[in-house]
Parts: sequence; structure tokens; C-alpha cells
Amino acid sequence: MTLRLLVPCLSIAIFISCKSENKPTTEKAETKLDFREIKAPIPFAGNYLSETYLDGIRDQQSPRKAQEGIDECFVRIPENTLVPTSMVVNFHEAITDLIPLNNNGTYELWEKQNDTLFTSRYTIAIVAEDKIKIGNKTFVKINPDMSGDEPLILEEILFKGNYQTKKGQPVEFKKNGEVTGLGKYKYYVPMMDYFDAGRQIDQVGLGETRDKLDYFGFKFRKNGLDLFALKCKTFDEGEKRCVDVDFGNKIYDLEKLP
Repeated sequence: MTLRLLVPCLSIAIFISCKSENKPTTEKAETKLDFREIKAPIPFAGNYLSETYLDGIRDQQSPRKAQEGIDECFVRIPENTLVPTSMVVNFHEAITDLIPLNNNGTYELWEKQNDTLFTSRYTIAIVAEDKIKIGNKTFVKINPDMSGDEPLILEEILFKGNYQTKKGQPVEFKKNGEVTGLGKYKYYVPMMDYFDAGRQIDQVGLGETRDKLDYFGFKFRKNGLDLFALKCKTFDEGEKRCVDVDFGNKIYDLEKLP
């Protein structure tokens, strides 16, 4: 009698056990992925410059004046989320270890601290095909030369183009930082950061190589560019450098060609 009851009980136990084993599988399938771990393409990838800074360059043609009060000014948006990037501030410092994420359809830049995504720092919104908004600031897509360690921004938005001297000699400033027609000088490096001593005027370095440069003051004018020797007004003996400069003699008088 006992044997007859045992077999049905075993059958029922096995049936219940099989049903309970299937239940966790269903629950696991419903688990959502964490957006902070999903790598996905970013449709607006590229190099973006503060619209305020760009407008300042176009209006005044002075990097020193355009730098004043711009805060966040340049960022490179990578092609995919989870790829680290940096936000340049005032062309003087940078916020590093920013991670772009797609938070359920909203793109954000998150801060990373000690290998952990800490908090959302900026929200990104698409304004137009070549324009985005990061936080409350608008950025415009630009196409600087990226072949070196740093993006050549002023080369792209201010200097590049064909010029000629008063004697008609052709001069070309290229977006990759090369220059032709200025004698021994083969490269030019415009100064972007003026938050230091000895930077009271707009300056550009000219050199036979990119590493050893002679600095000149510069002024853009209507259809032209003038380069000046630097005149030291105050020399700091302790630091062994000029801390206050002004425009000296004009060295180059260039006309911009169409």
C-alpha cells in the first residue's frame, strides 16, 4: 500500500520541481540592460567649438578678446558612447574623463571617478545638422586639422588662406599649421591661451620647425594681416621673462586674397 502511494507522490514532486526551475529563466529574460554599459554609435560625432567663441573670432578677429568669459569652449564628440573625451574650458584647462552615454534616447556626458561613472555633468541636444547644445551653451561643428596632438582650431577658423606681401609675393597659411612665402619660416602656431603674463596682445609663433618658434604680435584688419615684433615693456628678473608686452615694429604687411 505504501509503495503504491510513493510513485504518484514522486511524479507530482518532479512536476512541481520542473515548473519552479523554469520560473527564474522567465524573470532573467525580463531584466533590462544598464544604459551605462551599452556601447552605441553617436550620430553627431565630431569636433565642436563654442558658438560664442566662434562669433567673437569672426567679429573681432582677436583670440585674446574672444577667450574672455567663454567657459566651456571645445569638445570632441567620439563616434561611440563609452569612449572617453574631455571638455576644454577657456582654452586654459580641461575637464577630463567625460564619458558620453545614451540615456534612453538622451545623450549625456558623465563624469568618471576612480573607474566609476559618477554623475551626469552635461546633457546634449541636437540643434541642427552642424550644431548641438551642451547644457545651456551652443556649439558649432568645425573641421580642424587633427593630425597632431592638438586640434588646429585658429588655423582653421582665422588664419588659413592666401595672402600677398606689398611686393606681390604670395603667402599661404594652411590649416595644417604650415606657412609658405615668409622666408625661413615653414610653420605657424597661433596662441590661444592668454591667461598668463606677457600675453597682453594677440600673438603667433613662426618657426623653421614646430618646436622652436619666434613670436610676433598680430592684427587682422579688413582684407589684411599685419605681423609685428614684440616690444617688452616689463621684464621680470626673477622669472627671467617678459611679463608685459606690446606691439613693436611692423615686420609683415599682408593683403588677404579672395
